[in-house]
Amino acid sequence: MILIILAIALAFLAWSQIFGAPWWPTPYKTVRRMLELARIKPGEKVYDLGSGDGRIIIEAARLFGARSTGIEIDPFRYFYTRIKILRWRLQDRVHVLLGNFFYKDLSEADIVTIYLLQDTNLKLIRKFIQELRPGTRIVTNTFTLPGLKVLRQNKKEQIYVYKI
Repeated sequence: MILIILAIALAFLAWSQIFGAPWWPTPYKTVRRMLELARIKPGEKVYDLGSGDGRIIIEAARLFGARSTGIEIDPFRYFYTRIKILRWRLQDRVHVLLGNFFYKDLSEADIVTIYLLQDTNLKLIRKFIQELRPGTRIVTNTFTLPGLKVLRQNKKEQIYVYKI
């Protein structure tokens, strides 16, 4: 039984690595700083690509009054996020979608947050330019989006805000 549980746990850990980035949760201090640098206004739509356990989408709604959507490919983290959304009673403002963010429409976003690998970020640039409206902000943690206009940055914490 222990081997089965271990095998399932390892499969979930490897799942997100295969599709873009390993799951490495952003510390809550960094989440808050990313959202502050985005300068979220109440009611704005925040999308988090590879939303993991939902901490960014939940904090965006709780602390800043945003409407937020996470896109997560890992079924375990997707269901875990849904439970957290129910726990915080945020079903009217926070949603999570199960799937690959490369195939999801981002055109409704006012702000997009990402903590992915550099290669994945590079693959997303064309999608951002094609789908996001002018003025949409993209907040990255650690890895950059070369060629897009940097609006604000915190080099010490490696947080960058870009504007389409």
